[in-house]
Order: sequence, then structure tokens, then C-alpha cells
Amino acid sequence: MNQTNKNLTRNKKLTLTGALSALVIVLTLTNLGFISFSPVVSITILQIPVILAATLAGLPEGIFVGFIMGLMSLIKAAMSPTGILDPLFVYPWNSVLPRMLLGVVAWAVFKLLDLIPRMPKAINAAITGFVATFCHTLMVYGCIFLFDGAGMRTALESIGMAGVGYFGVVGVGIVSEMAEAASSLIVCAAVYAGLYFGSKKKSKLSKEMVLDAKDSEKSENID
Repeated sequence: MNQTNKNLTRNKKLTLTGALSALVIVLTLTNLGFISFSPVVSITILQIPVILAATLAGLPEGIFVGFIMGLMSLIKAAMSPTGILDPLFVYPWNSVLPRMLLGVVAWAVFKLLDLIPRMPKAINAAITGFVATFCHTLMVYGCIFLFDGAGMRTALESIGMAGVGYFGVVGVGIVSEMAEAASSLIVCAAVYAGLYFGSKKKSKLSKEMVLDAKDSEKSENID
């Protein structure tokens, strides 16, 4: 379990990447990836498959699933825009680029935390999920302000937030941002905890099978 992504074969990595990419597509098309708790608090969980791909499979896989997430965001914004910022997500530098960077950030944070001795993988994954998700929000807003500042200002003016800058927007959405980060923390920790207990159970079962085989062999020799 300490070397989860190293133990994955190429075929398993491809399978995992494909499954997580498909999950992003399904969550986007069905709108299940967007959860509204109130008119004020609305979160997305689409970043979670990207984080899991980066931590479980590796950097290239994380970037690829991030690309799929960004591509789906672009398509959704172009075909069925709903929010005031959706018109800005039709540009790949606002929709695709920050999602690919999410894969990089998740991989880097996970690797750095992995250097801490005796760091449980579930705790590592939880922290990575929280930090990467919050960084994802910062990167999305950052790309929009950097590449389409005029469009962002126009969108903010339309809802009575004229003059609000980058940090103001981040501050206004802090409740949703923390909720998204918390959801990533919980799911990532749960996935790694499940993998840990699953590997323990499999290891125990394998040992029992080996012991049973040895006992059977001894019985045959005695006979």
C-alpha cells in the first residue's frame, strides 16, 4: 500500500484512467457532479476523479483526467450555459488549462506528503484532496482574471459586484470552496482507507491459502 501507484501495471493504470475519465463524463452529463445545498452554497465533485487519478496512477494519468474534466466543462458551457461565468469557460485556457494543472498539483502534494515518515496513505490522500481542490478554485479564477479580465468584470457588474477583484471573488465564494475541499477530503480518505483494508484482507486470505496448501501437502506425505 505504501507504493500504490508503483504497483499498478500499465494495463491497470489505463483501466483506472479510463474508468475515472468515464466517471467525469457521466457526472457532467447527468449533472450529478454538481450539488446545491442552498442558493448560496453549491459545490462540484468533478475534481475528485482527477485527484484520485493523479495519486493512484500517476502524473500523466492525472493530467489526462484533468483534460477530460476541462473538456467537458468547455462543452457544457458552450451547449447549455447556466451560470454567469459559463460564457468564459468556452475558452480552453479557462476551462481545460486549470483542470490539467489540478492533476499536477494533486500529484505534487501527494508526493511531498509521501516523504513524511509513517504518514498514513489515507491521511495523505485526505490532505491532498483538500489542498488540491482549494488550489483548483484559485487556478480557475486566476486563469479567468489573467486571460479574460474584461469578461470577468462584465460578469461581476451584472450581479452588482462591480470593482470586486480576484481575492474578493475568492472571499465571496469561500463557503462553497471549503465545502468542495471538504468533500474531496472525505472521499479521497475513504477510497484510500478502503484500499488499505482491502489489501490487508487480501493479504490475510493469501496467507491462509498458503497455510492450507502446506497442511494439505503434509497430510499427503504422511499418507
